[in-house]
Amino acid sequence: MINDIHYRVEGDETVSDIQQLLNKINELEKRNDELTYKLKSADVMKNSVTAKEQLFSMSVIRSLVLALDSRDPYTAGHSSRVALYSLWIARQLEMDEEEAGHFYRAALMHDIGKIGVPDRVLLKADSLNHEEFQIMISHTTIGARILSKMEPEKRMLQATEIAKFHHEKMDGTGYPEGLKGEEIPYHARIVAVADAFDAMTTDRPYARGRSYREGVEEIIRCKGTHFDPVVVEAFEKVMRDRSYLEGMKPHLLAESPIEE
Repeated sequence: MINDIHYRVEGDETVSDIQQLLNKINELEKRNDELTYKLKSADVMKNSVTAKEQLFSMSVIRSLVLALDSRDPYTAGHSSRVALYSLWIARQLEMDEEEAGHFYRAALMHDIGKIGVPDRVLLKADSLNHEEFQIMISHTTIGARILSKMEPEKRMLQATEIAKFHHEKMDGTGYPEGLKGEEIPYHARIVAVADAFDAMTTDRPYARGRSYREGVEEIIRCKGTHFDPVVVEAFEKVMRDRSYLEGMKPHLLAESPIEE
């Protein structure tokens, strides 16, 4: 790994210029991954909408997600990754392809309510206190309110349910309403798994993300308590088929998420 390369001269002094270069390469690699997911995100929206829906999908959704990504550079790309993971799970669950395209766009906006969370909370590197946590979890209801103005109504209901309930847990310990089991909307149960996996495997300023294998194992460990067992089984198969358990990333640019 590039982080493990050390260059030393004159009594074990590290060559700072080389270290700076390595740091820059790491940053560029990370940014390339983020841009790859965003590119695939754009392809999904372009290929899966009708002419009537094109304007809303391509302009409003993209603008909202870009605004959210710009708030927190450490989680930029999160929305795109969660939407793709959700799409893969939905396909494994044999969701109709047209419906899967609509679901993808709704999943892309799952965290849109974080636009309404103050920087002092959203960007805080340390643990949140009780008051700050309550502010943070309000992103679910804020997101639902933002998306409640969408049309058509069917897609509005799907998007608002995902935004509001993707942090609910099967045992009722989630938020914002403490729903249990099948009280949690089906699409929100799918996004819950995708969202948790990406959160666990993404580096933050205060902690390094877990490996893909560790992330999958944690999702499986929480099957039935936090996550829908059927969704978890589909997720595990997707991650195995796409070599995530071996720590490899799929060749995203070589596939078409909607038409494959």
